[in-house]
Amino acid sequence: MEKQQRLNELADFLRTRRARLRPEDIDFPCGSRRKTPGLRREEVAERAGISVTWYAWLEQGREVNVSFKTIESLANALKLSAHERTHLFELANHYTPPGPYPIAQNVTDTVRRMLDQLGNMPAYVVDGNWNYVTWNEAAVRVFADFRKMPAGRCNLLWFTFQQDGARTLFRGWDAYAKCVLAQFRGDYILRPSGEVFLRDLVEELNDTDADFCRWWAEHEVLKRSDWRKVIEHPVAGVLELDALSLEVPDAPGMRIMVYTPAPSTDTAQRIDALMKSTKSTSSPFEAATVLEPFRKARASGTGTGTGTAG
Repeated sequence: MEKQQRLNELADFLRTRRARLRPEDIDFPCGSRRKTPGLRREEVAERAGISVTWYAWLEQGREVNVSFKTIESLANALKLSAHERTHLFELANHYTPPGPYPIAQNVTDTVRRMLDQLGNMPAYVVDGNWNYVTWNEAAVRVFADFRKMPAGRCNLLWFTFQQDGARTLFRGWDAYAKCVLAQFRGDYILRPSGEVFLRDLVEELNDTDADFCRWWAEHEVLKRSDWRKVIEHPVAGVLELDALSLEVPDAPGMRIMVYTPAPSTDTAQRIDALMKSTKSTSSPFEAATVLEPFRKARASGTGTGTGTAG
């Protein structure tokens, strides 16, 4: 990420975190009614032990040399979460820059074989730009046929907001999409070599998707490796999957995403039946075969799952 773009991201993050806080959150007197939400700049500066002018420059995107101790004081003043603190330090350049991006050809045969050996557990690999690099057949059946995505848009973020059917595929799509976007935001500043691609992707989604535009402006960040997804599959029914993110050795920025059937559910059996019954189809959005036993189970109310998406 270019220096000025990083400074603008830092300014935006500070402004949104300040606007989120209320005087009563930090034991400040409420006083008179405020025209805008959140703390005033001088209140944040006072809590952090820095000058108001200096803090204002940060919120204006000016280039200011900030020490580790100062950033730590700002994080405390703004009551940032652990994920937000990490994001602030990264924006302020107090982090170790990542290595060069791997490209699709860097996925080793060992990784591809591992995905195939996972059998009915959906799994795929994404690179530092969140592009899908490789996947197994179970991922195609459960999520989508990644090969049919538009050129240059075989991408996890694009899939979440633009793929036909994605909003109905994930139960609680809003919460899931916000989680995905918050994780992407945390990665965004660490991807200098993917800068042009990611900037173009963000601009495209900002222009074409109202939800993305609104949530991107909130500047939420999250770094999390595992969570539960609940899939409303048009063929297999409700699938509860625990997601795990694994880094690929010697390939900075590249991750393996593995989805295991949640315990105490019939998800494993549903995916097994899906794999056996849709050999002629390539994705949940094209499937024409109905798994009769599970459809009856859903109709009777015994086949629904629980859990939170995202």
